[in-house]
Amino acid sequence: MNPIVSVIIPAYNAQATIAATIGSVQVQTLKDLEIVVVDDGSVDDTPGIVAQMCAADSRIHLVSQANAGVAAARNAAMARATGQFIATLDSDDIWHPEKLAVQVKALTEAPAHAGLAYCWYRRIDANDHVFPGSSSPRIEGPVLHQHLEWNFISNGSAPMIPADLARSIGYDTLLLQGCEDYMFQLRIAQTHRFLCIPAYLVGYRYRPDSLSRATENMLRGHLQMYGVLDGEMLGNNAARQVIAWRKTKLLVELSRNQLKKGNISEALRAFASAVKTSPRHVPGSVLVEIRNAQAMFAPPKAPSAPMRPFLSYGVTESDGAWAPRRSKAYLARLRRLDWAGQGLPG
Repeated sequence: MNPIVSVIIPAYNAQATIAATIGSVQVQTLKDLEIVVVDDGSVDDTPGIVAQMCAADSRIHLVSQANAGVAAARNAAMARATGQFIATLDSDDIWHPEKLAVQVKALTEAPAHAGLAYCWYRRIDANDHVFPGSSSPRIEGPVLHQHLEWNFISNGSAPMIPADLARSIGYDTLLLQGCEDYMFQLRIAQTHRFLCIPAYLVGYRYRPDSLSRATENMLRGHLQMYGVLDGEMLGNNAARQVIAWRKTKLLVELSRNQLKKGNISEALRAFASAVKTSPRHVPGSVLVEIRNAQAMFAPPKAPSAPMRPFLSYGVTESDGAWAPRRSKAYLARLRRLDWAGQGLPG
């Protein structure tokens, strides 16, 4: 009999964390699950560690492939999965034991047009201690315009999706690595509603050398993603305006990034593209980057000191102050666009 949930884990050179990641799934209060790990061409002992865990727990399955990237690994895992729901988990993150049970309940009780349930996350260090100030956005329903402006989920280990919907969307293997989760979610948001589980159920392993901190790669990846989405939304002028605004800000930031590296021609090219994309948004973007540039010359701030272990917190317990960077008025306008413009049931 097929399990309720298939947990899919792409893994590349994850020997330091993969056992803890899988272990956090094994202790879920929801037991009717399978764990599909795709080893994406690791050259360390990742496949050996997973194979040992497979021998001890029949719910764990190992799929091996030549290195092809996170998107291809997730697609391979979904092709192998047999569950009613897909829950994605990165190979260095952990879950609270209640995560899957809470999300299954939410999606099972939701109307048919609900396509994704997400929760909040806490940043953790190598020892599972929490960095303070975890975000807590409560955005749900139709969310396309809000999500285009702000990746409020911001974590690939947070969502759960009905399996048939997840396979019909798939992860885009043509994107630069780092945006596959965001694109996947935005494509779901075009036709389905999101549910928010207002609880911190994910421990996101924060590492200074992680891909999310490779600024230029992430800027170029997001620009590529927005370019693809712009072509997919020819009938949604409001969404295309949000995309133009986001691209303009990213291009101005890329210009500063290249200027800092001494790549003058690349900096000018990026700035010219920003002007061409949305001239009226360039001044505001430049002001933001001037502030950022001034901050670049200040001594770097040490990261907030980690606090208690992840599992010592209650799932709704705050670990510090947090507020969104966007204005309430702008987010409210985007929310109105979502409710008015998607044609989803009320």
